[in-house]
Amino acid sequence: MLNPARTLLAFLSKPHVQTGLALGAAAALESNQPSLMVRPRTDQALVVAGSIASGYVVGSGYAQVIERLPVRSPIAVDAIAGAAAATFVSTIGPKIESSRPGALAVTAARARSYAATSALATSVLRRGVRAAASHGRLAGSAATIGAVAVFAGGAFLYLRDRLDRYDAGERIPPDGSDVAWTLAVGAGVATAAGSAVMAERAAARASAAALGRAIGGPAGAWLPLTHVLIGGGTVLAGRFGMDQLLRKIEASNQATEIRYSTPPATSLVSGGPGSNVRYDELGLQGRRFVSEASPAERIDEVLDESGAQGAIRVYVGVDSADSVDARVALAVEELQRTGAFDRSLLIVGSPAGTGYFNYIPVEAAEYLSRGDIASVAIQYGSLPSMLSTSKLPLAIEQHAALLQAINSSLSRRDPSDRPQIVLYGESLGAQASQGAFAEGGTAILDELGVNRALWAGTPYATQWHREILEGGPGIDPSIIAQFASIDEYNDVPDATRSEIRYFFLDHHEDPVTRFGFDLAYRRPMWLGPADRRPPHISSAQQWVPAVTFWQSAIDTKNAATVIPGEFKAYGHDYRADLAQFVSIAYGLTDVTDAQMASIEARLRHSEVERAAKIADGKEPVA
Repeated sequence: MLNPARTLLAFLSKPHVQTGLALGAAAALESNQPSLMVRPRTDQALVVAGSIASGYVVGSGYAQVIERLPVRSPIAVDAIAGAAAATFVSTIGPKIESSRPGALAVTAARARSYAATSALATSVLRRGVRAAASHGRLAGSAATIGAVAVFAGGAFLYLRDRLDRYDAGERIPPDGSDVAWTLAVGAGVATAAGSAVMAERAAARASAAALGRAIGGPAGAWLPLTHVLIGGGTVLAGRFGMDQLLRKIEASNQATEIRYSTPPATSLVSGGPGSNVRYDELGLQGRRFVSEASPAERIDEVLDESGAQGAIRVYVGVDSADSVDARVALAVEELQRTGAFDRSLLIVGSPAGTGYFNYIPVEAAEYLSRGDIASVAIQYGSLPSMLSTSKLPLAIEQHAALLQAINSSLSRRDPSDRPQIVLYGESLGAQASQGAFAEGGTAILDELGVNRALWAGTPYATQWHREILEGGPGIDPSIIAQFASIDEYNDVPDATRSEIRYFFLDHHEDPVTRFGFDLAYRRPMWLGPADRRPPHISSAQQWVPAVTFWQSAIDTKNAATVIPGEFKAYGHDYRADLAQFVSIAYGLTDVTDAQMASIEARLRHSEVERAAKIADGKEPVA
């Protein structure tokens, strides 16, 4: 009969397992250093689990390779391999790590150095315990306790150093009980994941042996098939469960809310009287967007003036038509129906994954323009942005088609009789918007009739964003610039500021603008020497292969945790600076300081009102 305790001890006694666990533990401790965002302890437990898994795979994989080598002294091999790898990193590394192949080579050497050090440490302690055990059970037990104490003491000092980095970076370190909780839970999650992998292997081997006995042939011949059946079945089951979850999320984001169930009474918005777009097909985000268009009376009240117009908002839902061309055609029809092309400004927005088009820049522009404005957006999905990356090509195609259709419609008008075309995109919406210009430099903006633009929180992976910042053919650097705050913009000379028409608003500490898969193997520029780092990047954080990747991945999830009405300019929250950047980016500067203050106060009030409406819930499904 199988003895679980004996099986576990046999597993833990394997040298490659010990090496993997030692490196996994070191990675878990490393993950407690500061990063871009403060993480709740549940999220930190996930970082710990990912770090343990990464360390274990590297450490055990290295040790298994060494175990297969025909050498008499693995300890000597570990010492030589570790020293050689460390020497390569320190001497050759700085010369080649700027390129992707070089970074991969250097990180591979780092991993080999870490694994060799872990293997060397576990080998020395293991041999010491065995030597002591040869002198009797008592001596062996004492040596085992001593080895555990050495590891525990080293781990404590290691962890203490990582937590001290919070003080160096002028941040508050996590509570000791939280650290203990995250390490315990993270280890449990990693253990559960590892157990699932081992269970699949055991089941595949048992099934292969059974097939060999029943049908014939060696069990090894059946093993690939049983792995496919068992592993593939597990993957399919997981995929089915995920599909069901995504359907529920999509349905939730298309549901009708109680306070947004009645179509607007104004013909100036989609879904209102005379609209070619049905209100019930706009989706949850679309219904909110068109229902919140600023009426003339409110604009006059906020500015303490008279004579404003009611703002125009056009929105087409993903359910409004079956294809990109049909949705774009509907949007253009709505722009023509509402008289949007007769306004002085037209904001072409690229929404986030759920169809969310940030209300704040649009509402701010409606006040700043006295209502002489229209805005338009087309939905492409109903999932949060983190789950919508697969729809990015569709979003890019749709945004580009909309810009081309608008440009074509306006080309029939006299230049003096056209609105200024300005763009807004945030997060995945910014990536989709900029995707329409990939490899086109800045010239393509003029070709498409785009006069001005503001993009906030552009994701790190955005190709055009990188092309622009790196410079090159077809890029006019004088008309486009990146800022992290309004203060940075104000520090630019007036002559330079007057030339800028296209704005990137990207906070230095925003994980969305920093996170990429290359964090797993390449040190980013923003984690360079402490005295050269951008503001709000901890001077004490150190890049660690894989660990920094897991930290930043979870930080991305937490980058935009906001409280309605409490505007901040931190992480992925750009609300505090948006009104001023909208004024500057779109050339809507004809307001007094008192009026700008009133606009910002109204934006906060509107957000609180909107949150209260949303809190009333959704209508029950019939």
